Amino acid sequence: MRAPNHIQPAARRLTVRVWVVLGALAVTLASVSIPINTVVYGIPAAVSIFIGLLQSGMIPLVAVRPRLALSLSLIPLALLPALSLDSVVAPWPVAVTTLITQVMVIVVIAFVSTWRVAIVSWLTSTAIVIAVIGMTPGRFDRFDASLASAIPFAAISAGLLAIALLLAQRYRIRLQLQRERQVTAREQRRREVMEERNRIARELHDVVAHGMSVIQVQASSAKYRLTDLDPAVAAEFDDIGATARNALAEMRQLLGVLRNEKSTTALGPQPGLFDIPALIDSSKSSAVAISLEWSVRGTDAPPSAVALAAYRIVQEALSNAVRHAPGAATRVTVSRNALAVDISVENDRSKKGSELTGSDAGSGGHGLVGMRERVLLVGGTLEHGPTEVGGFSVKAHLPIPTSVVDQP
Repeated sequence: MRAPNHIQPAARRLTVRVWVVLGALAVTLASVSIPINTVVYGIPAAVSIFIGLLQSGMIPLVAVRPRLALSLSLIPLALLPALSLDSVVAPWPVAVTTLITQVMVIVVIAFVSTWRVAIVSWLTSTAIVIAVIGMTPGRFDRFDASLASAIPFAAISAGLLAIALLLAQRYRIRLQLQRERQVTAREQRRREVMEERNRIARELHDVVAHGMSVIQVQASSAKYRLTDLDPAVAAEFDDIGATARNALAEMRQLLGVLRNEKSTTALGPQPGLFDIPALIDSSKSSAVAISLEWSVRGTDAPPSAVALAAYRIVQEALSNAVRHAPGAATRVTVSRNALAVDISVENDRSKKGSELTGSDAGSGGHGLVGMRERVLLVGGTLEHGPTEVGGFSVKAHLPIPTSVVDQP
C-alpha cells in the first residue's frame, strides 16, 4: 500500500540546491566515465559518449520519473561490459564510474519513491552486475575472483540505500508532523473564532433583550396609558406585546444553546462607551501607567452594539498590554462624532525587555480574535501591529448606523 499523498516526497518539493547538486553529479560522472570507457575498455568514442550521457542523465531524471530512470539505467549497466574489447583486461568488468552512477540512482530513488521501489532497484542492479561479471570470466584467472568484484558494489550500495531510506523516512515523518501542526493550528483558530462569536452573542442577548422588554412593556401597557384607544389599535398593541414576549422566549432558548459549562456570565446590563473612563481608572490601580484622551461630544450613547464593542476592544487591548508589556506606558484615545466611534490603544515597549508586546503581537491571539469579530459585527475596521519604538498599537473604527445618525 502506498503512503498517503501528503507524505509522499515528490520532485516538486526538491529545492533548487538539490537540482544543482544532481546536475553537477551528472556532469561530473559523464566527463569522467566517457574517457574511461573509451580508453580503458576500448569502446568506440561515439558509442561511449552516447551511453555515458544516457547513464549520467538518469541521475536528474530519477527525481522526476524514478521507475523510468531505473529501467533506462540498467541498459548501460549491462551494455558497457558487452561492448568492451575482449582483449582489454580492466580492473573490473563493470567500470567504477558506471557503478557509482548506479549507486546514485538507487540513493535518489530512496528519497523520491517508496522503499519497495528502492529495494527492488538495489536487487535488480546487484543481480545485473553479478550476471555481467559471470558472463566475462576471462577477464580474471578465476571466476570466483571475478564474482568477488561485485561485493564492493553490493555492500556500498546497500549501506547507502539503508542510510537514504532512514533519512527519507525521517523527512516524510517531519512533513506529516508539519501538516498535522498546520491542521491543528487551523482548527484552533476556528475554535477561537467560534468561542468569541458565542461570547459576543451571549453579551448581545442582554442588549437586545433590554430593547425587546421595553417594546413588550410599552405595547402591553398602551391600552392602560392611552385613553379612548380604538379597540382595533388596542388589539394591535396586544399582538405586538405577544410577539415581543415570544421573541424574548426564543432568545433565551438560543442563549441556553450558546452557553457552555465554562460560561458563568450572568444576565445583566452590558457596559458601554461611557463606562470606559471607569475601566481606565480600575486599570490604573494595578500600577499601570495609562493615560486617556477623551473626545466624546455630547451625552447621547451610540447604539448598544457599537458601545459594547468599543468597551470590549479597550478592555481586551489593555488586558493584553498588561500581560505582554508589563510596566509599559499605555495611551488610550476615544473619540466619537456623529458618524463613528474611533478607538486607539498604544503601549510602549515593556520595561522588562519582553519580546512580546500588547495585544498578542504577531500571534493572532485570543484577544485579537475577539476584537476582529466585534469590529466585523458592527461593520467597522481594525488595525493592529508593532510600533516603531517596539510597542504595539490597536486602532478601531466603529461606524454608527445611518438610521441612528439621521434621527433628529
